[in-house]
Amino acid sequence: AKRKELAEKGETMADDEGPKPITYIGALQIPMVAQYALAFGFFKLTNYVLFFWLPYFLSNNFDDVTANLIALLYSVGMMPGGIIVGAVSDLFGGRRAVVIGTFMCLLIFFLAFFAAKSESGMSPVTLLVLLGFMGILVGGPNNIITSAVAADLASHPSVRGNNKSLGTVTGLINGCGSITASVGLLAVGPLQDKFGWGSVWFYLIGCTATGTLLMGTKIYAELFPPRETPSVSV
Repeated sequence: AKRKELAEKGETMADDEGPKPITYIGALQIPMVAQYALAFGFFKLTNYVLFFWLPYFLSNNFDDVTANLIALLYSVGMMPGGIIVGAVSDLFGGRRAVVIGTFMCLLIFFLAFFAAKSESGMSPVTLLVLLGFMGILVGGPNNIITSAVAADLASHPSVRGNNKSLGTVTGLINGCGSITASVGLLAVGPLQDKFGWGSVWFYLIGCTATGTLLMGTKIYAELFPPRETPSVSV
């Protein structure tokens, strides 16, 4: 429409001479994109299982209304999670991957506690406290990982200064994460039927640990950044 309007006035609009959008194959070749996509998928899977299956798990020991109210605290805990992760990562010099990895390691501890107590039952107060903390630990990394990816990848030569490519990369990571999480959800029902709820919690521990390990390269780079060799002028 803008081009047609300018043509009627006898003017021309310059063609977009900016960098072309990156392809999906090119996006996957950028360092850490594939790892981020898979890690985000495993983290998202943990979130989906807790969000959708918690009320059913709690209904084994509580009535439906009470089970849903207790499970609600997990969603409430997710809301401040992103704020807390962002503030903590800024406090430690923008080391987002390190903070995300720390939160995931803490989540593994809580999941292990659930695995140990899943058959014997827990008091409502204990569940409220645990689910509130778990909501923070899951919601924080899930809310901040896409923005962390955008910030980290913006400096890559193939993306720098190209908003089209940045959108493709972040969209690819989000899409792959959703696919991984959706496929992983299919295993929860059979696991619960055959081996009980303890196997579901161990499944989530494995998913969380795998996602954290996939970010290991980035975590190591943030903990032990390469030293810059001083340039010597002649």
